[in-house]
Amino acid sequence: MTGDMLQAPPVAALAIPKTSSRQMSETKIVNKAKQGDGHAFGRLFERYKHFVWSVAYRMTYDFDVAEDVAQDVFVSAWKSLNTFRGGSAFSTWLYKITVNKTLNRLRPPLSLSYDSGERGEGSEWDEAPMARVDKEVFDQLNPESRADAVEVEQTLAILLSQLDPDRRIAIILREIEGLSYQEIASATGAPIGTVRSRIARGRAELEKLADEMEETK
Repeated sequence: MTGDMLQAPPVAALAIPKTSSRQMSETKIVNKAKQGDGHAFGRLFERYKHFVWSVAYRMTYDFDVAEDVAQDVFVSAWKSLNTFRGGSAFSTWLYKITVNKTLNRLRPPLSLSYDSGERGEGSEWDEAPMARVDKEVFDQLNPESRADAVEVEQTLAILLSQLDPDRRIAIILREIEGLSYQEIASATGAPIGTVRSRIARGRAELEKLADEMEETK
């Protein structure tokens, strides 16, 4: 599992179709993986690697930590596959491992500043948010659109970094990864009511932070 394999795609490419045929196919793949079929587990890795890396990266905004977490998630999933009983979707089980591993590795406090001095050319901070911009699409944009894409990603990085971990993970799972409230509740271990509250408060906080950021420009 190399860094290239864990590069995040554009947000639209992260949607996971939830059709019955996919679920049936996935059940067969999971069962084969539980029997020690490495190829079958490799298919699960390919299916979910972007989600796992994306969540870890959005929570930490650190390439090295995100890659370490992603690898840790899949190693843990492989070793504990026999504990997956099929009472929920495999994806839900993997989401929970991802959230737990990510929160365990979070280094508080995470805070990115809008100070232009921290966004110097070639800095790690400057490059990191661009992990979520598809390079092929980006290269086809005109200069103005490229600048807009960079600004959006950098702004999102700053805003998310200022939320507390519980709200941040809820916002990431709902607004960026598109999980349902029930999936988020299962992944985080929080009641649905708590999940809804975290998302609502997170949205409100993001709006307030965005307004404050705009005023400082």
